[in-house]
Amino acid sequence: MVGTKIRDLRKKLGLTQEQLAGDELTKSYVSQVELGRIHPSHKALDIMAGRLGKPLGFFLENGDDMRTIEVLLKAAQALWNSGRLEDGMLGLQEALTLAERTGREDILARIKATMGKLEMSQGNLDAALAHLEESLLLIHPDDHPVQAIEIANTLGMAAARHGSFHKAMNSFQQALEYAGRLTSREGPNIRAEAAQHYGDFCYSQRQWVSSLELYRMALDEPQKLISAPRRAELLTRIAAAEWRLGHQAEATSAIDEALGLLPDIRGNEERAALQADIAQVLTDLGRLDKARELLESSLTVFDRVHFQEGQAVILEALLRTTDSEPLVERYTTRILHAPDGWPWQDTKIYALRVLARRAVAAEDYALAKDYLSRALAMAPNERHRDLECEYYIVQSRLGDPGALSRLWEHLSEANDETTEPRKFTPRLPVISAPEMAGVGIS
Repeated sequence: MVGTKIRDLRKKLGLTQEQLAGDELTKSYVSQVELGRIHPSHKALDIMAGRLGKPLGFFLENGDDMRTIEVLLKAAQALWNSGRLEDGMLGLQEALTLAERTGREDILARIKATMGKLEMSQGNLDAALAHLEESLLLIHPDDHPVQAIEIANTLGMAAARHGSFHKAMNSFQQALEYAGRLTSREGPNIRAEAAQHYGDFCYSQRQWVSSLELYRMALDEPQKLISAPRRAELLTRIAAAEWRLGHQAEATSAIDEALGLLPDIRGNEERAALQADIAQVLTDLGRLDKARELLESSLTVFDRVHFQEGQAVILEALLRTTDSEPLVERYTTRILHAPDGWPWQDTKIYALRVLARRAVAAEDYALAKDYLSRALAMAPNERHRDLECEYYIVQSRLGDPGALSRLWEHLSEANDETTEPRKFTPRLPVISAPEMAGVGIS
């Protein structure tokens, strides 16, 4: 709508309605135009366009462009789901060009955010952050609060993965603040989601108590207004945090309640991700057969949609459920034959450590050394410490006289906990449809 364009640009430039009206128009007239109650005359639109620094054509609606954008976004989602990420990005670039012509900053923000999600799904975190930060600057939280919350949450996730923890924390807090202003019916579910994302960040930083408080705060929203998938996700995370705090009975109670909600979740991909998270807690609780059953089922779903990030997390989780030689061989073979780089790097390192420990148990120290050498070659520097400790132990078994002294040097250094918390299963990205109000799309 032309009124939306005028209002968005006026706010971006910091102008009041009186300043935009000037001597030729009135504040009331500008207000009515922005609210869509009247359509400005050609002369009035030309006056406002001049003060906003845009050509007249910028404010003229083009329904064909909007329809094309909608089609391109739907096509990008289909390409994304089928694993054709590059083709999906090309479609988004075309949609972005059309969106710039419409002047709708909310649509520009949505496309930029979607591009950020796609870059994040491929591990291109610098590009993802750039798109998401630009997207958040384009959107006005008072006018599009739900969209602003979604973008802030996604920015937080990208920043956390990038290692920009201060930026991540600020983004999650921003999303929670925006969600707190919502008064609509969907408000409780959106607030619960925002609190969950912030809780996940705290969990990844080993802040178990803080994460538990945020998860419980989310679950305290009116239950009838929280969807079954959201409730099940929160219960699973509560169980994970309770287990980390040593509260096994509480963890068991929460995970059993989450299991009971699985039949209420209809989306295959959504249920697969939730099953995988439940399985990781069941593994901690020693219920390995049920955990493996859920993980195998989830892996089948993610294989079908070519969701590599989910596949990597699930295969690592499967390795934690078994000592069976055939199963370990099956899982590690698949992991080590996966593509190099993100999202497989961490999973490959874990698989090599599993194989090294099995080789040590069989007293095949040369083979163990080979596995650990391969893991060290692909691990970032911050992951070397634990691997090198294992490597020096194997070296000592192979007769290296200096191995134990080097191990002692490692162990005697100041040491923070280096083992990262297990990852929650990622969700398949979803491209949100743009708001098409006033375009006349049937």
